[in-house]
Parts: sequence; structure tokens; C-alpha cells
Amino acid sequence: MFTKLASLVFLLPFAAAQCPNVHVFGARETTAPPGYGTAASVVQSIVSSYSGSTAEVINYPACGGQSSCGDVSYASSVIQGVSAVANQVNAFNSQCPNTVLVLVGYSQGGQIMDDAYCGGGDTNEGLSSTAIPISAAAQKKIAAAIFMGDPRHIPGLSYNVGTCQASGFAPRPSGFQCPYAAEIQSYCDAADPYCCNGNDPNTHQGYATEYGSAALAFVKTKVNALLGGSTGTTTKTGTGTTTSPPSSGTGAAEYGQCGGIGWTGATSCASPYTCQEINAYYYQCL
Repeated sequence: MFTKLASLVFLLPFAAAQCPNVHVFGARETTAPPGYGTAASVVQSIVSSYSGSTAEVINYPACGGQSSCGDVSYASSVIQGVSAVANQVNAFNSQCPNTVLVLVGYSQGGQIMDDAYCGGGDTNEGLSSTAIPISAAAQKKIAAAIFMGDPRHIPGLSYNVGTCQASGFAPRPSGFQCPYAAEIQSYCDAADPYCCNGNDPNTHQGYATEYGSAALAFVKTKVNALLGGSTGTTTKTGTGTTTSPPSSGTGAAEYGQCGGIGWTGATSCASPYTCQEINAYYYQCL
């Protein structure tokens, strides 16, 4: 589903002049009705930042065995979701090969985006193939991926943001590394019972509000780099995009943690970034 000419996209190919500069894919959480779910505000903020940009819902069950979503098991829903992400991203890229792409997934939506973009399989849900199902051409056009409350969370990944230092209920294996780590931000806090081992479901539903501004700032930096608007030096390779800031200094790098309750690492940021409060437990260089 596209926010513009949604029902026509797979019926009428985009002419080159009609292809947007930026296109966002959004995947909702378990049991959310068809649409973007809690990720809606994040998707909309990205679309609003780029004139003429479009967005598309990933069409999948988003179910965990509940009657409200057709009694589809969680494992089957994830497998269908990973396939839907790959099919929709690949189809769009084949019609608009120059459009910059962004992935946004919430909870189960984050899991299917994670599996589709990073590969590695998902034995938790019976996904045995370790290949990245998104085409090589489309991978090169994905500027950023935002995962919120992703059950595949494990501690220690370079793209983790938040207070969680444990694993989600469908974790990546120890030592896993996503080949596109530089393009990802994955938000998870310690009280979350799904991406972490907490006991507060409200935390799980709060990431779009808590981290929405930080996610948008990250996406804009990555999108602008692929659009040619970066003031740094950008290199797109098979292991991700690395954007070097225009100047450097001591302190945490861009998007690095720089403070928060219990934090013992760097409390300053490399120039020109500043340490900004995301919440009481997490300050980030932006």
C-alpha cells in the first residue's frame, strides 16, 4: 500500500519521471490492523521530510495465533512477512532502480525487516535459508533501516540503541553481525518484555514517541548521503555505507551513546555533534 497511488503500484509500472527520490517501507507489529501500526508516525516523519516521497505498507499477517488476525501462527506470520518484504522491495526497486529506500519495522515488523535485510536465517521461526532475500541491486539503494522493539535483539551489536543489555524472545545467535550494520538503528529498552527481558508492555509500545526524533535524524543523514546531499564522505559497499563526518575530535562518534543513568563511557561527542538526551538512560551524539 502506497500513500500515493497505492492501489496502482503493482498494476501500472512507474515511469522514470514518476519515481520518487525516497520511498519508505513500513511493517506493523503483531495484531495491529493493516497499516503501519505504531510505526506510522516514524514513517510519516520521513515522508514529510522529502518532497514527493512515498511510502508502502508491508502486506503480511502480523499475527501470533490470535483469531483477530486469522489464527496464523507467529512463525508462519514471520516467514510470510520476510517473503513480503523481499518481494515488495525487489518489485519496487525493479521499477524505480534509482529511488533511495528506507525500512521501518515495529516489533514483529522489525523482526521481518531484520531477517530480510540482514539474512542469517531465523531458526526461531523455521526460516532455514541464511541468504539475504532482498536483491543485490535493492540492497545498494537501502539508505537506512529502523527496527523498534525487534525480538531478534541481542546485546553488543553496534546499531543497538536503548537500555536493553539482554536478548529478545527470538534472538540472533551469539556473535551475529549484520552486513549492513552501519545503516541500522535498533531501539530496545530494558523494561521491554519482547525485545528484552523486562515486564512492561507499555515500554514496547513507546519507541515511536521516545526515539522518533532520533530515528528521523539518523534516517535523514543516511538518505541525504545517498541522494548526494551529505557534507561528509560516503562509501557504499557490500558491508554497508560508511559516512565520515566533515570534521572530527575526541568523544563518541555520531549516533554513539554519550550519557545516561549508569553510563560509564564517553560523555562528549566528536565535532560537530552534540550530546542530546533521548531519555534518562540514554543520551546520543546527534
